[in-house]
Amino acid sequence: MDIQSAAMLPFNLKILQTDKNGLPKLAVPFLAMFNPENIAINEVVKWDEKNPAGQAGSDPTFMSIKPRTFTLDLILDGTGVNTNGVKIPVTVQVLLFRAATTTVDGSIHRPNYLLIQYGLFICNCVLTSSTVTYTMFDMFGLPIRAKISAVFTERTPTGLGNILNMLSSPDLTHSVQVKEGDLLPLLTYQVYNNQNYYLQVAKVNKLKNFRKLQAGTSLVFPPIASK
Repeated sequence: MDIQSAAMLPFNLKILQTDKNGLPKLAVPFLAMFNPENIAINEVVKWDEKNPAGQAGSDPTFMSIKPRTFTLDLILDGTGVNTNGVKIPVTVQVLLFRAATTTVDGSIHRPNYLLIQYGLFICNCVLTSSTVTYTMFDMFGLPIRAKISAVFTERTPTGLGNILNMLSSPDLTHSVQVKEGDLLPLLTYQVYNNQNYYLQVAKVNKLKNFRKLQAGTSLVFPPIASK
């Protein structure tokens, strides 16, 4: 591998093993030989679309947002053409990928938590599935080029999840900037998961007409007193 290629390796896509809090472990990461040409990100919103009897349609009820999934295609090359003559066996590269993504860690009895980093794309995730397609073989039938199509599911590390839950807790004071079209009952529901407090919020913010909120203003949502 030439000096220029070696210098660019740290900027290639890498897959790191982490603990459940998203902190990298002292383990060998998988470093992509070639960066992917694209990253396909899939988001799914679940709705309850039950139609009442006798009606032609319905207003779907929001249920949940599933974790994002994303797909990567990684090219593995063992010919040495793109690495200045240095031949890294494709089988070894596949083993390194599997070691990072699918090998069961005996201390947690499951495959590793992962962190994928490529440029500004940084994601805590787990591997959902992977397919290795061997596309070229040498005269002895050994693979010298392959493609890994891998699907990952995004995850929120335990520590970060607790922080996010704390920041969105109704037991803390929140400040919300009003956008055009916002309604006080809806904003109240988003903060407290209960719109019945909107009159108290209007009183705290000394709103003369809570039905017409002025865009750009900030509203204070105080903590709910526990009984």
